[in-house]
Amino acid sequence: MDFAKAYKQCRKSMALGRGIKAVEACLHRGKHEFDSLQEAKLSCFRDIRGYKIVSSGECAFFPRDLSEIKVGSGLAWYRDTFATTEIVLPPYHSFGFLSEYGGKISKSNSEEERYAHANNMLLEMYTPPRMADLICGAWSQRITFAQYQEQLIEAVKAYCLGLYGVAIVGILPCIEGFLRELGKHVSLPVKDAVNIETLLKVFHRIKQGELKRLVAGYDWYPDKELTINYLSRYHERVQMLESMEMYFRGCFYGHTESLPSHFVLNRHGIAHGFFKGYATPSNFLRLFNLISLLSFAAILVEGRGSMLQPGVTTDSEALALNFTKCLLSRRYVQPNAQSILPSPIILG
Repeated sequence: MDFAKAYKQCRKSMALGRGIKAVEACLHRGKHEFDSLQEAKLSCFRDIRGYKIVSSGECAFFPRDLSEIKVGSGLAWYRDTFATTEIVLPPYHSFGFLSEYGGKISKSNSEEERYAHANNMLLEMYTPPRMADLICGAWSQRITFAQYQEQLIEAVKAYCLGLYGVAIVGILPCIEGFLRELGKHVSLPVKDAVNIETLLKVFHRIKQGELKRLVAGYDWYPDKELTINYLSRYHERVQMLESMEMYFRGCFYGHTESLPSHFVLNRHGIAHGFFKGYATPSNFLRLFNLISLLSFAAILVEGRGSMLQPGVTTDSEALALNFTKCLLSRRYVQPNAQSILPSPIILG
């Protein structure tokens, strides 16, 4: 059977939306020979319903109606809301928590209020003990992260000491290094490339893997319609990867001249001394959150690991104690520091 021709005829006659009997009749009218026809679905976060057709040992999937899944489903609202404050989708956190802060951010009356809510969210998510839990319980399990483990810990220690500029500069190389390691795992070595277009190909390759998993077992499907762009309307893993793509393209690797004045967390601007004012606790936590989402991408490419918030372990308790010692030493590093930890912003 010419699956592409058969699908086009079924779609044009609107048989796909009328049920299996209508599809069967359309195939017979078109003189398409097949061995079996049955209702089927592709399941991942949402069901794409359709029909499984077997002909001469090959299998095809004809979707019933791809418009049934609306644009903006899944995590799209969270992705777009947090993006307004330069934050990628935080993994390992509940929908209830994200909804609470997403609502506050979306209802803010000013840019200042929006960023204040976002910064408070970061401070609540990433206390030193929780950072220790992530480093020991999630990141240390990733092959992709292995060679950067010590540098990450050093950056968090600098953060706890109140040396935010040092912490941010220390964590920047890790981020690009993770992208390179992810590229190796998806057979896309980016070598020494530093341009954003080359590095973002890694995310495209990972998203292609999600599409392949969705249609696994089928020899044919309408690949001009069932695309990565289509998955972005509802597929949560694809949306999380897109959250990073948006951030890398629009903020982290964005052209310094085209960035809004308040976007100072930019690799090029920081590395070449163009930007000032980036050394804040919330900006370090933005990068820490980005690395947390990169660890989620590592789970996808390495094929193992939990996407749940890691619990406390003996190792994480020891690391948390180490971070606490840095907090207590902060008064000696910065004698004029007003508090051990950054305080949440109080909104009037």
